[in-house]
Amino acid sequence: MTYFHRAALLLTLLLCPLCRTVSAADTERAEISFEGRTYQYTFVARMKGDARAVHAVVTDFEHMKRINDDIVESRVLHRYENGELKRLLKLRHCILLFCFDMDFVERVSESPGRITTTMVPEESTFSDGTANWQIEALEDGHTRISVSARQTPRFWIPPVLGPIVLKRVFMSEVAETCANIERIVNAGYHRG
Repeated sequence: MTYFHRAALLLTLLLCPLCRTVSAADTERAEISFEGRTYQYTFVARMKGDARAVHAVVTDFEHMKRINDDIVESRVLHRYENGELKRLLKLRHCILLFCFDMDFVERVSESPGRITTTMVPEESTFSDGTANWQIEALEDGHTRISVSARQTPRFWIPPVLGPIVLKRVFMSEVAETCANIERIVNAGYHRG
């Protein structure tokens, strides 16, 4: 085996966790861009299932681990009188040899078909961030989820990861999360 083949094999083994294939929900669009320390992402996915059930799954903050295995902890910290809440979402994600612990403490506002989150910077590992979710019922028993977000992490992202690797990871995570949401909804989802 030549040096080139050994290097290619090693690179393939290292990147294999980034290449998970998930067949279920259809990702219609997924984009991520970087400007300095800030990243913005958008994704649109179509999945089989009722929009109200999808909304219920993505707002079941006590059980978010079910939709992505990077979620270590998720819970409601406070419920406000106006119906908004403050939630904690802790994630741990490893890329190659680098692991990131991310704490999202966000103020969450909900209305039918919409979810808006705003980062609470003094309690998060992000200096700012917002996300807007739209959940839309489609005629054929499917639901479309559209998410756009902008976040600025306080933690260091090694330059070796670069935009290409981060985009691949992003695509994989979107596919896994949407497939899990669809699976939970179609398994007869109930809170708890």
